[in-house]
Formats: sequence, C-alpha cells, structure tokens
Amino acid sequence: MLRALLAATALSLAIPAVAETLPIAGSDPASANVNDLLRIAVERFEGADGAAVAQHLEAALGEARFDGHSYFRIVAPESGAPVDGLLTGTTRASVDEVPVIEKRKKCTEYDPADTKKCVKEVEVDIRCRRRTITVATTARLVAIKDGSIRYTRPLSARDQQTWCPDRAASRTADDYIEWAQEDQVQAIRRDLAPTAYAVAVRVDENRKGLGKPAAEAFKEAIRLTKSDPAAACDTWAGLTRDAEPTAALAFNLGLCAEMRGDFAAAVDWYDQAQRLGSKNRDIGEGIARIDRNRRALADWDARKRLMGVR
Repeated sequence: MLRALLAATALSLAIPAVAETLPIAGSDPASANVNDLLRIAVERFEGADGAAVAQHLEAALGEARFDGHSYFRIVAPESGAPVDGLLTGTTRASVDEVPVIEKRKKCTEYDPADTKKCVKEVEVDIRCRRRTITVATTARLVAIKDGSIRYTRPLSARDQQTWCPDRAASRTADDYIEWAQEDQVQAIRRDLAPTAYAVAVRVDENRKGLGKPAAEAFKEAIRLTKSDPAAACDTWAGLTRDAEPTAALAFNLGLCAEMRGDFAAAVDWYDQAQRLGSKNRDIGEGIARIDRNRRALADWDARKRLMGVR
C-alpha cells in the first residue's frame, strides 16, 4: 500500500531547479471527524450559486481517493438511499461599486529643446470606480445516525479593485466569484478527506567531517539524486558502515527513509542529525510531515475496515 501511495512525485516550485533533491510523497489527513461516515450526500447550498457550488463539492468529494479507493460513496440526496452524513451550506456573493477620485500628474509645459521633457506639471483629479467583492460560504456536515454536527466551517474571500480611464480592472466580478467559490470548495474537500502531496526536499550537500574518499562518494551520491535517488541513498547508507555519520549524512538518510516509507527510521535519522548539530529547518518540517502522513494512514486503516477493503 505504501508503495502505491509514494509512487507519485513532483518538484516543488519553491526549490531552485539546480538544487539536488529527493522526492517525498504522502498524504495529509482530513481535519474533520468523519472517519466513520462512508456515504455522503450533498444538498443544494442556499444562495444564487448554491446549486453550482454543491455540484462542484459533490464532484470534489467523489474524486477523493486513497490507496486507489474512493474515500466517500456519494449518494444523491433525492434518491432516498441511506446516508451516513449530510452536507449542507450557504454561499453568497456581493458586489459593491463606489466612485473614487485619484490624483495624477499632468504636464503643462514641455522643454522647447526637448518636447518629451516636462518642465512644469500640476496635479489633477481623475474619476475612477472602486469595486469590492465578497464571497462567503459556510458548510456543515451532520452525522445522520446521531444527529451530531461533525464539521462546520465559514469561509470568506474578499477582492477590491479600482479602475480608471488609464487603468483597467485585471478581472471581471464573475471571474473572481467563480475562482473564490472553487477555492472554498477545495478547502472543504481538504478538511473532509486526505490530501495527497508530492514535494522535492533539498538534500544537505555539506561534506564537512568526511574523509577524502567518503567525501567523494558523498558528492557522487548528490549527483545521483537527479537520475537515481535509490542509488544515491544506497551510497550514503554505505558510508555509515565504516564511519560515524555526519549531521548532513544523517539528514540525507532521514530523507531516504521517508522517501521509501520507513517512518520510524526517518525520525531516528532526523533526530540524530539534530543531535549532531544540524540546524536544517527541513528536519522539523520532515518530522511534522511524517506525523501527518502516519495519521492519514491510521485513519485509512480504520476506515477500510468499515468499507470491507483489505
């Protein structure tokens, strides 16, 4: 199962293209208490765009998968079929426009010797329009069995733009409302189901503390990260047979263990890197990432027993 979960990898945009990295894949757990709710129905949300938002949310939850299986069974509310949870909500958008005045500098006299050079200017008023858009969505998930509210979240987005005769608005009101509502749908989906991630974490290239042959092997392993991450990890692991690991080596081996899904070994290596004096902030991020991934896997183990999945 872990191999399937760790198969997809992608480079993080935050990491420079020239950096040597290792691919780390996993899942963040759902934040809401919905592990026992297998069959979900999404009612139409209140508001002018409520039907569209509900449809998008229904599709997003229906596409949520873990270990190759659908995380929810989506049930049409009008079908009358039994459900474990009912998702309801509201969505509303408001657009307000007001006139505003902005200042501009206007040239009143140019240099006779250079008609492009202004030698005198005044400040003038120009009439503009300021538009404020607010998009508010609230979702609530109720467990049908006991009526408990398992999840509720208000979401709000706001955009303000001013356009003038010399400056156009960068987007229409409809474009922003559509974007904001879809962003809010995805936020709700992340709350209710695990979210897969694939990041590229930069390896530690510090060879300090290694003898010359080991330093050369360490450097070669760094080059291998671009073409054969597993071989790079094997090379670093081999260096620990003849010498105590350095902080950089311990960190890289922690990444290697996390990459292959051996979380206990990864945490041990990260802890050792810290004890050896590493200040790499990716250590704390790696330990937190492993904790989230473990929780997502534990939730799935419990959930698949209810689903009858082996």
